[in-house]
Parts: sequence; C-alpha cells; structure tokens
Amino acid sequence: MLDLAVANQHRLEALLVATIGALLFGVVLGSLQWLVVRERAPVPRRQWIVANVGPALVGWLLVIMPAVIKAENTHQDVGTAYMLAASQTIALGPLLGLSQSLVLRKYTRRWAWWIGANLVSWLIVTAVVALLPNHFNPLNFLQGGGQIAQLYLMLIATTPLTGRALLWVLASSSMNSRQPAAAT
Repeated sequence: MLDLAVANQHRLEALLVATIGALLFGVVLGSLQWLVVRERAPVPRRQWIVANVGPALVGWLLVIMPAVIKAENTHQDVGTAYMLAASQTIALGPLLGLSQSLVLRKYTRRWAWWIGANLVSWLIVTAVVALLPNHFNPLNFLQGGGQIAQLYLMLIATTPLTGRALLWVLASSSMNSRQPAAAT
C-alpha cells in the first residue's frame, strides 16, 4: 500500500513538473514570438500563445512525463531522463508548426511553410544535441551529464532558425489581401 502511495506521489510530481514546464515553455516562446508576429500581422496575442501551449503540453505530457516516471520507478537518473525525453520530442517542432500555421493561414499564403521550418529547426537542434556530447563532456546526457537548464537551452536553440523562417513566412509580399483585425 505504501509503494502505491509513493508511486502516485511520483506521478503527481511528474505531472506537475510537466505541466509547469509546458506552460513555461509555451508562454515564454509564444510571447516572444508574438512580439515579432504582431509587427507583420494582426495576430491576437492570446491566440498565438495558446497555439504554443497546446503542443508543449502534448510533448511534455506524452513524451517527457512518461520517461521521467519510468526513470523514477527504475531508480535511474531523472535528470538524464528529462534530457533524453526532451531530445525525443522532435515531434514538438512539427506540432508547434502545425498549431501555429493554423493561426497564420488567416494572414499569409506561406503558412504551410511554417510547419516545415519548425521540423527542420528541431532536426538540426536534435542532431547538434546528439553530436555535441562527443566533443563536449558536460553535455553528455547519455552518461548523466548536463543540467535541466540545458534542456531549456536546447528547446530555445531552435529560435534563431525558426525566427528567420517566420520573417519570411510573414513577408509583406506573402500576406493575404484581407486580414482579420487583431484582438489582444
């Protein structure tokens, strides 16, 4: 009975961390991206941020949380589980791209390119994260190196790559002639 209570407590803690992580990632990324998006298209802030939080919750709750719970239950390093699971959320790129493209399609003809831009940026970052530990030991997630802050750095590392693509997707030459008015 005590084992069941401890296991449930670990699941609840993991759920809480996953939810906070997803909200933090989605709100911060969405807010920062919206500062750029609003300069080119009258996208409502709330709508853009929700388009970020939804996929982040999916990634954290369906990929990261189960990996962390499994690590705790098998007495493995939870930090390493976070790192490996985050690198496996490569699906987060296309999920973010898809969710955000549904918002962008009202404003630009290049909205579908946004899905591909997210996928490519996540592939590049995942490849770098997989190769970097071979040359820089402190980031060796497979051997228990690395910190949770580096997880967030990895998630944010896609920003410069997707930022350029976002500017192209929202270029004035690609904008729809009739755009909805913005509501903040």
